[in-house]
Amino acid sequence: DYPSHLAEILGQCTAMPVHQVDDTPELKPDCVYVIGPDRELSITGNHVRARPFTEPRGRRAPIDMFFRSIAAARGDGFAVVMTGAGSDGAVGVRKVKEAGGVILVQDPREAEFAMMPRSAIATGVADFIEPIAGLTRRIAETLQSKKALQQTSEEEADQQIFKILAFLRVRTGHDFASYKSATVRRRIGRRMEVTRQASLSDYADYLSQTPEEAQDLLGDLLISVTSFFRDRESYAELAETVIPTLFDAHGEHGTIRIWSAGCATGEEAYSIAILMLEEAERRGVRPDIQIFASDLDEGALRTAREGRYPRAIEADLSEERLERFFLQELEHYRIRKEVRDLVLFAHHSAMKDPPFMHLDLVSCRNLLIYLERELQRQLLALFHYALDPGGFLFLGSAESADARSDLFASHARDAQIYTAKPRNKHSVELLNQLPRSHRKDLPKPSQATGRAERSPVAAHAAALESVAPPSVLVDEDQRILHLSPGAGRYIMPPAGPLTHDLSEIVRPELRGELRSALHRAFASQEANITLPVNVGFDGERRRVTMFVAAQPSEPHMAAQALVMFLDGGAVAEGEETEEVGQGDGAREVRRLREEVRSAQKRLDASRREHESSAQELRIANEELQSINEEYRSTAEELETSKEELQSINEELQTVNSELKTKLDNVASAHSDLQNLINATEIGTLFLDADLRIK
Repeated sequence: DYPSHLAEILGQCTAMPVHQVDDTPELKPDCVYVIGPDRELSITGNHVRARPFTEPRGRRAPIDMFFRSIAAARGDGFAVVMTGAGSDGAVGVRKVKEAGGVILVQDPREAEFAMMPRSAIATGVADFIEPIAGLTRRIAETLQSKKALQQTSEEEADQQIFKILAFLRVRTGHDFASYKSATVRRRIGRRMEVTRQASLSDYADYLSQTPEEAQDLLGDLLISVTSFFRDRESYAELAETVIPTLFDAHGEHGTIRIWSAGCATGEEAYSIAILMLEEAERRGVRPDIQIFASDLDEGALRTAREGRYPRAIEADLSEERLERFFLQELEHYRIRKEVRDLVLFAHHSAMKDPPFMHLDLVSCRNLLIYLERELQRQLLALFHYALDPGGFLFLGSAESADARSDLFASHARDAQIYTAKPRNKHSVELLNQLPRSHRKDLPKPSQATGRAERSPVAAHAAALESVAPPSVLVDEDQRILHLSPGAGRYIMPPAGPLTHDLSEIVRPELRGELRSALHRAFASQEANITLPVNVGFDGERRRVTMFVAAQPSEPHMAAQALVMFLDGGAVAEGEETEEVGQGDGAREVRRLREEVRSAQKRLDASRREHESSAQELRIANEELQSINEEYRSTAEELETSKEELQSINEELQTVNSELKTKLDNVASAHSDLQNLINATEIGTLFLDADLRIK
């Protein structure tokens, strides 16, 4: 409401021209542009635009708006957050980071108002947190790294990137060779800028010498950035046509299963959960809703599980949804438990791990755009395999399933929503960790990096993995810790909530033998092998034996066991019939007896644990009762002290009243004496005993 003099003030501090943006001027180098009062700024092409706010006061986020426009228009730029109140900018910096930009934040200890820098830091995307003087040096150094990358030849860049990705795979277990080369190069370049490396070869050396840098590079390549109801028109189409169809198909007592692949920090999964709850409220019914949300980034998953987001999400959500589905906590919003309980977050690779099955909707937004075309086709085939016929696939605005028109039909092309066609006789395509079509474009390891690229230990492990039988590493609770390639053949997740218990998701024919073998292995710490079991694979029955061995571990580590699946070959039809007639009965009796003994041992162990827990609970209850008595005694003492204070207060009030009365009497006497002196008109002197005038 008042004119701004910021341009004049800044103009006295710099030799560069300072302009307050009032219209749509063209951006020029070496110029400073400041925002006018009651305006928001955005960048379109080479022009900066000022316009009045459309949001009411209290919901305005001009810095977020500006950062978002920078990310869309300029790509890999810089976002600098300095002193300020509130959380404005916290969402915008994530958009800049997603576009490949660098995030610099003033140290909150230096800032006069620290809330805005702290909110930006809380997003986890800040690259530098320093005083302002340090940030200026960082910008200059980053620009030098950017120029060095631009001057690198294509051939040299390919060789160094191959070396970097190979090392990253050894360190993290994740292979990015099938990601689009432009994306990978841009992200590695960003890490070069942040770490101040002058060349790709310098960065490769830095990566090999700095263990924590592998995780930082992994985080950049995963691009764990999203927002609530991103592409609102697409979500509107999802709410109007897809979700009602799911409710109609499953009815009041059915189960709706949804998978959000590459969920990042959870906004996409929560957005779908909100739409599901809104539809349930409109219909007055509540089917069983199961939303599985998966990602590779553990840091992003922690944020998603916490469900706590900066106030800047107000720009993406209506007031009604904020009030209905969120709780405000100072400068943040927390998702309500009602929404949180619908979503199960899991660390899972859509390209390596077995998919979730019997799904009604798969949402995979803005993941395919980073993958090479062949891997896109394979991933779409996997989604088709995971979906029930007629299920829906929800992609990002820049993605398409047209490459697999044999598997998907368009449902709403503008919203990138597709329906799964019925399955044909061909099985789902397997996802190779590194498709050959992409591998041939890269230089061979011997040419690119020499023999020092992979250690003998890593080479030995890779060689063993290539020839060893499929295997699974589990802990003492039979939860899966790691799968080898090919182990997915023996896993068949049942319908219902997601579980990592191997004995629950292994093929049904193997479950009984596996439980017994695992119990024996953990109890005796010795390896054992199961009886052969006939297992059906796509109409063919094969004889499978399981080798289970407890793995040595440190005293402070949980016990682990290795399960290996040994394929004994196909079962001949005559052989199978003969076995059924002669030996299966006795074998089944032995197996059942072993299961009973194993179950009895587990029951005894559970009973002992229960008794121990009950004893601990009794002790805890006694301690609580003792603490309660202490609290009660303290409360009584406080009550007594309160009464004493009230009594003292009353006495003070009485003394105060008496003093006031005496003061009134003294004032009256003083007034009478003054009147007497004035009336007598006789000069009067007051003397002390020594005849001195008082």
